Amino acid sequence: MAEDREATDAVAERSVELGYRLTVDDLAAAIRTRAKITRAGRFRRRLLIFALVVTAVGVLLSTHGDGRRDTPWYLYVALMASAAFMTVVPRLQARQFHRLSERQGDFRAVVGDTGICLTTAHSSVTHDWHLYPRYAETPELFVLLSADKSAVGVGVLPKRGLSNPEDADRLRAIFGRHLVRADAAAAPDADTTPSRGRAVGRGAGSVGLLLLGLVLLFFAYAAVRKAVDPDAFPGLQHNNAPVSAIALILGVPAVARAWWIVRRMKVMRIVTAVLAAAVLLVGGAAVYRIGPMLHCWGSDRIARGPDGDYACYNF
Repeated sequence: MAEDREATDAVAERSVELGYRLTVDDLAAAIRTRAKITRAGRFRRRLLIFALVVTAVGVLLSTHGDGRRDTPWYLYVALMASAAFMTVVPRLQARQFHRLSERQGDFRAVVGDTGICLTTAHSSVTHDWHLYPRYAETPELFVLLSADKSAVGVGVLPKRGLSNPEDADRLRAIFGRHLVRADAAAAPDADTTPSRGRAVGRGAGSVGLLLLGLVLLFFAYAAVRKAVDPDAFPGLQHNNAPVSAIALILGVPAVARAWWIVRRMKVMRIVTAVLAAAVLLVGGAAVYRIGPMLHCWGSDRIARGPDGDYACYNF
């Protein structure tokens, strides 16, 4: 029994070897993985989403009303170009890094409890675990990350470099003894057990997003009030349905994000869910009002007939 246990421990502690040559796809995948984990990467991703939302809202607004001939197309083209550039940045960075790695040729990595030894035709270096205290895993790669918040240092170990599939489990065991799994539990700069100050900040942010969602959804509801009530406001009315629809499109994600921020805070999660449900009821009432008007999207004016249908007019 003791001999079997010693043999098992010896196998567990045995080093794992990889042989590989890095590709542009490997490096691009590692950069994208880092972006999903680090605060800076998450900020850039949100900025990209914001740029796309601004562009979409601008296009929708510019197609409505008298000012549609004055559409600032160059602004939308610039925003879309910026968004496209931000999307391809990982690939561009990967190409730059690949030029350096290509000069090294084939890599041989030996991973053990003492660290990682990398050997190429031109160099040999050993890294202990203090250099890469956390790691992430993709279907094709193990990605090692440095301790700083931006994870400037990145190590890439392609799984195809393993001699047999069982080595992947042994490699995970070694990483599990020495590193933190960054993509399973949030990175150190996004701890899942926040301090009191961070918890207060998340709660305040959640409340702020709920208020923003409420304002947007209430605006969507109120903007079409005249068109819905022809008895109090007879005649042709400005077609505010597109603007209301855009407010709805922006308000619902704000409410959803409010809940997402506090999803791991038990009390705030419950309170936020209740408030979000109340806010979304306003949104539902707005959808009920706006829906019948949307067929007049490109029209300047609308009028509600006795049967409840809307007629579209352009001047």
